[in-house]
Amino acid sequence: MASLMKWSLPETIGIAINKSQQEFVVISWNVLHMIHEINYVYDSSPVINRYSINNDWSNEKLRLNDITKTLSELLIKHSTMECFICLQEVPGDLLPMLHEMFDSHANSTLASKPIMHIQTYSRKPRIRGRQGSSVYIDSNESLVTIHYNPDIISTEKATGLENEKKSVLCNDQVLWTPCPTDPGKGALTITTTSGLSVVNAHVPYNNQAASLLLRNILWPENNNPFVFVGDINRDSKAFMNIIAKITVRKPSFSLLFPITTRKPTRVGLRPDGTLYKVWIDHYLVSTSLKHLAISPAVVYDDVGDISDHYPILLQFKNI
Repeated sequence: MASLMKWSLPETIGIAINKSQQEFVVISWNVLHMIHEINYVYDSSPVINRYSINNDWSNEKLRLNDITKTLSELLIKHSTMECFICLQEVPGDLLPMLHEMFDSHANSTLASKPIMHIQTYSRKPRIRGRQGSSVYIDSNESLVTIHYNPDIISTEKATGLENEKKSVLCNDQVLWTPCPTDPGKGALTITTTSGLSVVNAHVPYNNQAASLLLRNILWPENNNPFVFVGDINRDSKAFMNIIAKITVRKPSFSLLFPITTRKPTRVGLRPDGTLYKVWIDHYLVSTSLKHLAISPAVVYDDVGDISDHYPILLQFKNI
């Protein structure tokens, strides 16, 4: 249903770009909105335990600092190639911290400043049944896709006309696909000038709601490069069963290939205090990228309990 989608295409500026797809990475991480953790697993959360948030809610700032540091390290490590960082459950307080981190690295560690595509949900998380000061100054929740490319140069900069307010990456096409029945879920699609589409999704746990959202995604109908990733809230087999149902008898049915991880991507505590780990963050790529992907995807489980999910990364070789 196209009526549910919102396209955004900023003003075009001159670009010097190689149209062939270069090496790139797609990182995904549900960074965890703490209000959800407080509402649902306050007494059994490894994240809350690590930061003693149950003793002092202001310790959430320490966690946000660790998230920013982790993302900075991942971005710098892969700064020689095009990089997409897809974040789910981003609290409003994290956004200015990310902007500040980008500013500190631009034109030094990084060749240029990354751009953040932000879609804030209509639903604003609220703490239920507990008293205390607010966890955040800005408690909104967003899907965020960070796009960095060291090889694209604006023609303005190439001709000596400096304009820091204009980023060549603003030529990305942005498509927002909300979930029709869950105002806190959706998908953010970024399509670059090279034709690569990267979909950052937070899929509902409910199968009917998940199908409604996934049915509205603009799945590839040709060989254009396409990467879908995010918090899928189910294992790969269950996810692919839904994909098969919504794409049957459509061109995209044979154009999509799943890529998973060897390691689990989410961790939690059972009521008895024991840990459980599950695989619910996955990639789905176009067949045109299947043989370029370095699989399985990497899981950065060494970051520990910064979030209830681990960052995952999939690298693609040059075409």
